[in-house]
Amino acid sequence: VEGEKMRREMEMAHVVQMSTLPQAMPEVAGYDVHGTFRPALLTGGDTFDLAPVGDGLLVVLADATGHGIAPALSVTQMHAMLRMAFRLGADLETAFTQVNDLLAETLAEDRFVTAFIGVLDPHAHVVRYVSAGQGPILHFHAERGTCSRHKPTSFPLGAMPLPRPPRAAEMTLAPGDVLVLLSDGIYEFGDGAGEQFGEDRVEQVVVRHHGRGTAALSAALLDALHVFAGGATQEDDITVVLVRREAPR
Repeated sequence: VEGEKMRREMEMAHVVQMSTLPQAMPEVAGYDVHGTFRPALLTGGDTFDLAPVGDGLLVVLADATGHGIAPALSVTQMHAMLRMAFRLGADLETAFTQVNDLLAETLAEDRFVTAFIGVLDPHAHVVRYVSAGQGPILHFHAERGTCSRHKPTSFPLGAMPLPRPPRAAEMTLAPGDVLVLLSDGIYEFGDGAGEQFGEDRVEQVVVRHHGRGTAALSAALLDALHVFAGGATQEDDITVVLVRREAPR
């Protein structure tokens, strides 16, 4: 009976967590965006967001420490706080600082959340972002057919209160460029013999499939992971967020 009750509670938590994710991908003129979340268990410590804020698009990928219900609560809480801060008119740096400081107060000491939080300006084709311990951030350059990799810009969310807002980094997307955000459940997926999927394999998939649209690119990444894993179980949550500036036909 206890086991059955626990399973029902997990299923309810799963429904609540899934309901916080975008139900449909937002339409952004000149852009093609996609997000996918596959928890390792019924609930997971990852989340993502793609949501209109003002004239721009909020782009989020976050990963809380651990698995199961506690991290799921942490990321769901972060997700809600962030949307509320932007809805109340906060800019990126203020929203980041407020959410960080609230999480630093409320999360257990050994818990924190790595997160990429960015805002795309679809007119200037610039993503301003703060990456709290979330990396690598991949930028596929269509013109030269390769990816550049960027490191996190700040500490994980909730690790400590921030004395001042962090400085946002900027990424300019040229036609055909793709911003690729993946949780470490992809990079660290093992094949059973202990080899990890890794950054190079991710890049190879992006280079091969970048022109097909973000939903197809996301599917290609998950397919490549599936083939590589060769039946090994998924140990960690998997999240994919892709933002592609459309190239003229």
